[in-house]
Amino acid sequence: MSESLRLLMLEDNPVDAELNERVLHKAGISFTALRVQTQKAFVAALDDFKPDLILADYRLPGFDGLEALAIARKKAPQTPYIFVTGAMGEERAVESIKQGATDYLLKDRLARLPEAVQRAIAEKAQRTQLREVEDHYHQLFENLSSGVMIFQPDASGEVFIIKAANRAVERIEQLRCADLIGRNIEEVFPNVRAFGLLGVLKRVWRSGETEHFPPALYADSRITSWRECYVYRFGSNEVVAVYEDVSERLAHETQIKWLNRILRTISACNEDLVHAKCEEDLLKEVCRDIVEIGGHLLASVTYPGANPEEQPRTVSHYGDETVFQLHAELDNDPDHSPRCLTISALSKHKTTTFNRLTEAPEGRFEMLAEQGVHAILAMPLLNVGQLYGALTVFSSSADAFDEEEVKLMEELAADLAYGIDSLRTLVERDRYIRQFGRAMKNTVTAIARTLEMRDPYTAGHQQRVTALAVSIGRKMRLRDEMLEGLYFGASIHDIGKISVPAEILTKPGKLSALEFMLIQQHVISGFEIVKGIEFPWPVAEMIAQHHERLDGSGYPKGLRAEEIILEARIIAVADVFEVMATHRPYRPALGMPAAIEEIEQGKGFRYDSQVVDACIAVMSDNDMRLPHL
Repeated sequence: MSESLRLLMLEDNPVDAELNERVLHKAGISFTALRVQTQKAFVAALDDFKPDLILADYRLPGFDGLEALAIARKKAPQTPYIFVTGAMGEERAVESIKQGATDYLLKDRLARLPEAVQRAIAEKAQRTQLREVEDHYHQLFENLSSGVMIFQPDASGEVFIIKAANRAVERIEQLRCADLIGRNIEEVFPNVRAFGLLGVLKRVWRSGETEHFPPALYADSRITSWRECYVYRFGSNEVVAVYEDVSERLAHETQIKWLNRILRTISACNEDLVHAKCEEDLLKEVCRDIVEIGGHLLASVTYPGANPEEQPRTVSHYGDETVFQLHAELDNDPDHSPRCLTISALSKHKTTTFNRLTEAPEGRFEMLAEQGVHAILAMPLLNVGQLYGALTVFSSSADAFDEEEVKLMEELAADLAYGIDSLRTLVERDRYIRQFGRAMKNTVTAIARTLEMRDPYTAGHQQRVTALAVSIGRKMRLRDEMLEGLYFGASIHDIGKISVPAEILTKPGKLSALEFMLIQQHVISGFEIVKGIEFPWPVAEMIAQHHERLDGSGYPKGLRAEEIILEARIIAVADVFEVMATHRPYRPALGMPAAIEEIEQGKGFRYDSQVVDACIAVMSDNDMRLPHL
């Protein structure tokens, strides 16, 4: 053995103690020995000498070896304890092992002592190593951001008792682990059977096959939230569930999908305005896009009568024909027409919304609700104070038109009104194209703002990167069309972070390798979110490539040099510069000198040389302050 052992001998006979030492020395075992023979001395030695191994006689003055063993197990439970005695019956030997003795041997067979000592020390080392591994796994278990519950099924696999739970479970469930351990899952979560998770636990226990339980809404009298879960079976037949409360994530994903839908609708309407040959085609295509892309039930455009006595007339519509016919009938119903949203938008020149038709206090809206209409938005088509008509949108979803969507739809209505005016007068056609561009910018800004709501520490990051990237592009004398595309790409370059757990985005400390890997996935997620939108610029590629580097050291694909589009090379420099120059949750701002040093050191091999020179020139022109949009 390479290290000297601290050997405590509980032995009243000095000669026997010396024999033990001689045998061990002969076997090449290095040790420092301490002999005691009374209970008081034994207790003191456990505290002060802190032995690595105890050799004990069975019969001692005033107390016996089993009493000493009980003391040792209490004060030094990990220390091997070997009986070395002159006489010990088989029953006592068995009892000593049951009570925690490592081994026993007779004094007339000391040849076995070195082997017993070496085996005891080796087993102790293994136990220590196992305990360290267990400690590491326990720390991992407790510090996982996901909730983990381990279940002990009964023999039939019908009842699942909660055996263990980590701290994340306490956070998610707002319950103490002490209130969970030992209880039947159906006692704590009474609707788990109807929820479907209990069936998954049973199947996994029987088959041993891992199952993914997709996001679903769990609700009982105590808690309501969306859960996503993975269920595994241990070799010990215990079943473990690793799960997340994904309510916040799903809410943000829904909001992003909604904003993405609005962006796609506005983009399509932009195309309609560009290609429309006549007013009739424009109205028809806009209504079609609102229904087919926007996901609404019906869209219609109504023009006012030529004089106050003349009834308004619907000139274009697309969507559910039954709803359209019913709405037309109600417009002529004296009990309903005074409360008709379309007529109100025409007469008052103001947007009117009902988000819950079933709760409308007056009128005959219940008839529309019976046909699946749950929300209506009616907007006047106004251009420079001139009323052209009203755009009415019918939705099958209650609360479909929140403040943000109404604002964007009003911009669409305003642009449509201008389009009508332009088609009628055949002048300034490019003006409404620019207005739609602003609508697209506002939508992109809304998407970026929604994303940054999850990460208050870096709020404004995308706006600052956009301002710096566009300034760099101007310094490089890029075309206006390219600058506009650069604006859109930079504005949402981090949109993929919607897929990254909020606790990782806002983590103040250093990220683990797994957490950093999740962060890196945001460029792929961002690409997937916007790839289906037909931008006139390579926005999806800008998002996918803004962490690539000229030398191939970037991610996700390790692209090199000209494989990376110019816009992505510009955003890369602007992104790195802004991150270093501003505060982050895990560190204070490093400052402008450090940011400039980083891009200069990487110039030509990590970062594009022209982009770096343009960035430094922009900062110099701006007195070393980040530009604003």
